[in-house]
Amino acid sequence: MSLVGLGLLGIVVAYALAFGGPPLLLALEMVVPTAIGVALVGYGLRTDAADDPDRAVIVTIGSCICGALVALFCLCSIALLSVRMGFSGGFAQPVINASSTGLAFGAAIGHVYAEFSQQYRENERLSRAVDASMDGIAVVVDDRHVYANEAYAALYGLGDGADLEGQQWCTLYTNDSQRRIEREVVPALSDRNYWRGTLTGTRTDGTTYPQDVTVSSLEDGYVVVARDVTNQRDREQRIQVLNRVLRHNLRNAFTVIRGHANMIGERDPELEARHVQPIRAEIDDLLATADKARGVERTLDQHGNAERIAAAEAVRRVTDRALSVYPNADIVSRVEDGGAESATPTVDDTVIDALNELVDNAVEHNTATRSREPVATDGDGNGHADVSARSGGRPSIEIAVSTVESDSRTRLEFTITDDGPGIPETERRAVLAGHETALDHGSGLGLWLVNWIVRTTGGELSFSDVPEGGTTVRLSFPAVADAAGIDTDAVSGR
Repeated sequence: MSLVGLGLLGIVVAYALAFGGPPLLLALEMVVPTAIGVALVGYGLRTDAADDPDRAVIVTIGSCICGALVALFCLCSIALLSVRMGFSGGFAQPVINASSTGLAFGAAIGHVYAEFSQQYRENERLSRAVDASMDGIAVVVDDRHVYANEAYAALYGLGDGADLEGQQWCTLYTNDSQRRIEREVVPALSDRNYWRGTLTGTRTDGTTYPQDVTVSSLEDGYVVVARDVTNQRDREQRIQVLNRVLRHNLRNAFTVIRGHANMIGERDPELEARHVQPIRAEIDDLLATADKARGVERTLDQHGNAERIAAAEAVRRVTDRALSVYPNADIVSRVEDGGAESATPTVDDTVIDALNELVDNAVEHNTATRSREPVATDGDGNGHADVSARSGGRPSIEIAVSTVESDSRTRLEFTITDDGPGIPETERRAVLAGHETALDHGSGLGLWLVNWIVRTTGGELSFSDVPEGGTTVRLSFPAVADAAGIDTDAVSGR
């Protein structure tokens, strides 16, 4: 478009040089084409052809065609007028004015056409995406459906969203859900233009089912996104029942087994040493696993309600706990200070549970072979072995946090480094892949808990071997800063 404008300005200059005349007269004759030429050059400079080549081509072609047609029409009209009236004179000035006007008019038409074409393509892509969505999506105006995709219609046993157009939205739910819509949904849309919750939908055959529903306000209505969560709710209920039954029954069974084992041990000292003590140890391990499962459930239930704490404070808490729980282990910590002028990085406080679990894992598995010992319970209700009863030397654990630059982004990294035998490769693969197989599986819940916490807080988990022996577990999170200026001096323990 800039070239067209420059060409028009070149014609203006050529006309002035060729025909001359008083400056005021030339200015009056060329004011229109000059202004249009400058406007076309400016439009071309503002429009980036690399980002939107179609727009540049459409506007340029429309401008040139319209300019040529108007110039031709003007030339023909002047020729006919000269024949009828015997007029003879210069045609150049009116043709230039007419063609420049045509160029401007054509550019305007091309611009409007390009705008509407782009909006049409975007609406078409959005419409196809909505139609292909697995979630039910509907647009409701005046409490009636004006649009529904196939997935939304399928929720109610219909094959086409058009079958719902004009039908009232509230009638698709049970009476209790309709009252809840009036009591909760409508006020929420008025206050904050958004509501999400679970409603009970009614299919055309009369059956009901739970829906996860999100409602967002529009200028003249709202968008409803619905999903059938029957399977999810049934699965959660089954898990809760199985959890409760297994915990209760297993604890009762272990109590009975422990009682019989104690009676056997009292009658025969040899059986006590060879068989009863291993039975007790296995019972303690299983009970500790059950306690850890409850801790996992509580920790994951906190997701979304976690508080933000300074990264240095998280390391301090983990270190203090480790020094208290494992007095016979060498626990040290390291916090890299970002400088007095830098903001303090923060994390969700659930990360503390992940770091505690890694410390427990590093200490308890530090000795390759260990005797079976009683399982103690710390203040958090998590079972752990008494390190003082182990064979071998003192475990050494380092708890560290630092900020690093990765792919032009600042990341906050926590590391737990130990000098133990390492984490088996099969267990690492299972946790990082997010599922277990017959060959790749874990030996407990600890690393799974760490992985779940890291994933739900937007982080990444990785493992690396220490050349001198041991493992470094790295928890990496996007750096989120708190400008409160909490002290981040390094802390250390014995």
